[in-house]
Amino acid sequence: MAVDAHVLLREAEDQIEAWCCELDVTWHAVLADAEAQADHIRGEALADAGEIVGAARVEAERILAEADELAGEHVDVIRALTTAEREAVGEELAGLREAVNRLRTELSRVVDAAFDAIPAVEATADAIDRALGEEAEPVAVGAPAEKRRRGLRRLFRRA
Repeated sequence: MAVDAHVLLREAEDQIEAWCCELDVTWHAVLADAEAQADHIRGEALADAGEIVGAARVEAERILAEADELAGEHVDVIRALTTAEREAVGEELAGLREAVNRLRTELSRVVDAAFDAIPAVEATADAIDRALGEEAEPVAVGAPAEKRRRGLRRLFRRA
């Protein structure tokens, strides 16, 4: 039997064509399977991402709620401290005002007593000088004691 080369070549081409068709079908099936797996993996990833984002939102809302609560507490504490400090400063200033008024009154009394004592001191100095036989040193007295006292009282009241 004689084998014709053309027949063999045609059979080989048919066989190669069948293999190519079979390969093409297999390739389309593998590609479709890969796309299905990719879609499935993408869907799972999206679901996981959605869960993670949801959990993160819940955690963020919890943190924000706690921060708002703490901020509110801190604002209340700051307001209470500010009010308490203002009251304490007011009490201290009131006490200081009272002390200054007492000091003003006391200084006014001391100055009044000093001016009232000047004539007695002068008389005593004159008497001592006479007893010792010395001449009295002249003392320059400017204005009467009454005028000076009023001026000092006004000075202390302004302060």
